[in-house]
Amino acid sequence: MSDPAPQRRGKSRRREDTERERLFTLSLDLLCVCGFDAVFRQINPAFERVLGYSPAELTSRPFIEFVLEDDKEQSREEFRRCAAGGVVVTFENRFRHADGSSRWLQWNAAPDPEGQVIYAAARDITDKKGQAAELARLASIVESSNDAIVGMSLGGVVESWNAAAEEVFGYRAAEMQDKPMSLLVPPGHADHLKQHLDQIRRGQKITHYETIRRRQDGTVISVSLTLSPVRDVNGDVVGASLIARDITERKQAEKERLELLQQLQHALSRSKRLTGTIQYCTECKKVRGDNGRWIAVERYIDDYSDANPLPARCPDHSPAPADG
Repeated sequence: MSDPAPQRRGKSRRREDTERERLFTLSLDLLCVCGFDAVFRQINPAFERVLGYSPAELTSRPFIEFVLEDDKEQSREEFRRCAAGGVVVTFENRFRHADGSSRWLQWNAAPDPEGQVIYAAARDITDKKGQAAELARLASIVESSNDAIVGMSLGGVVESWNAAAEEVFGYRAAEMQDKPMSLLVPPGHADHLKQHLDQIRRGQKITHYETIRRRQDGTVISVSLTLSPVRDVNGDVVGASLIARDITERKQAEKERLELLQQLQHALSRSKRLTGTIQYCTECKKVRGDNGRWIAVERYIDDYSDANPLPARCPDHSPAPADG
């Protein structure tokens, strides 16, 4: 009678092989077996999905031919190190896509010296790299901005504080971290931050709100504030961003212009008012002007007042009425 144990072991191995093949096929990550000659022996469908090449193309020549030129030397070095018995962990390089673009891949790999192959798994991190680059770009914009830019929680607590905020308000970022923004409101001045944050929670934006704030040294400045909601990946409002512009000089200039305008209006209202002593000739009735010249009274009135002279005769010089 035959021993059933080898049959059971054979079935078990076949079942394990089937399960591994299924996982190999279904994986979203790129899985491969690469020979020590740098040619892929086996690749899973994720390779074609991520890189756009057919399996036949990817397994027909050394993988280094698909790597971007700038990354080839480091990729060769990592491959040689792995083939020599080392383990590769989170190595990143760029592969050329079939459409001419590139994809960032992050690799983990381990060698099998006996089989002269390397087992490797790669993850497409192109989007992650793009997001990191965009975040770095935005962070650079925030840090280089001349406006104070502050990140806040929905409770009004400071979470981020750029260099311009340090310049405008006088507090270092470390001094304002986890502190309430209400710290900047002068004593006795109405603080509308709570109402503004209520609007932010509803997804609304507050633009060009002019108010005053107190610097660390106690001076009070005029500022123009813009508050916007900060949303997470699901679109939920999770915080607020505040942009503050110091408009103290502008407000002072506006005040000075208004005062000057009022002074000019007052001066103009008095410029044609007849005051002081006026010399006139008792014979011809001419009047002496500021330049010393004698001019007709009609001309003098026109030059020195807003009145409009009209010729007329008083009762003493009106012609006598004709007899009826």
